[in-house]
Amino acid sequence: MTEPTTTIGATAAVTTVTKGAPTGPSVWILESGEECEGGSIVGVYAEPLLAADDILDLLLDRALHAKLDLDEFAEDPDAKRLYVSNGTDWISLTRHPVTTRRRLAG
Repeated sequence: MTEPTTTIGATAAVTTVTKGAPTGPSVWILESGEECEGGSIVGVYAEPLLAADDILDLLLDRALHAKLDLDEFAEDPDAKRLYVSNGTDWISLTRHPVTTRRRLAG
């Protein structure tokens, strides 16, 4: 019976990340890994809500196999980032700006 609560909590966390995001082209990069082993890119998205299904899959997998506490969401408003960790495994969704033109030296 905790599964619907888990889904609602994860979706709410992803939604919160979008508030206050600066305008301009950007991508959201979803990564997962282990603290001592590094990580890998799971996907790149034009909007954070497009990553919701992949985030939920990662969260549920970690919760079932690594005892991840799904209530440990932490948002860093300066970096526009969603980060979840159980001390060993981590999942991160971070906004990165996209360069659309070359800067002129000056």
